[in-house]
Amino acid sequence: MNKDFIEAIMNPIRQRIIQYLTVHEKGSTGEIHMELSDVPKASLYRHTKTLLEVGAIEVAEEKKIRGTTEKIYKLASYSMGNNPEQEELALIIQTSLLSIMGSFQRYFAANKEVDPVKDMLAVAASTLMLTDEEFMEVLKEMGQIINKSAQNPPEPGRRMRRFTLISSPCEEGTEDVI
Repeated sequence: MNKDFIEAIMNPIRQRIIQYLTVHEKGSTGEIHMELSDVPKASLYRHTKTLLEVGAIEVAEEKKIRGTTEKIYKLASYSMGNNPEQEELALIIQTSLLSIMGSFQRYFAANKEVDPVKDMLAVAASTLMLTDEEFMEVLKEMGQIINKSAQNPPEPGRRMRRFTLISSPCEEGTEDVI
């Protein structure tokens, strides 16, 4: 992973493009714009081009439409987790955590009168005792719940909300008890 790649994927709009491609597997800038309608088309094209240049996304196919070529994008193979080097993976995770910390910092710095209760700001951690199969079932169920709302289009009363799930082994070394 190089610095340009990390900087490119840490941009909030580019993260939303990556999220779209993660959920939908592929899409044109027009399709992505339908879901990210708050992002001006020119900005969306510029951010997509940046992701393409750093290798975070790639062209999956090209379609000829009325004399022009429409590109359909997908996440680049390695950015979907195909055997990244351990150090690179650690860097991606650490950079993502820094991005989350930056979001909280910007939230509190943006307005001296923030209201975390009204804004439904939440941070929670739980330690669970699960087999690998039980854990996969929990992740599947959570994914189903989140995906149900991930398809919501913008409309009055809806606000963008960031939901981050982090799973890690417990540092206490209690992987197997009993």
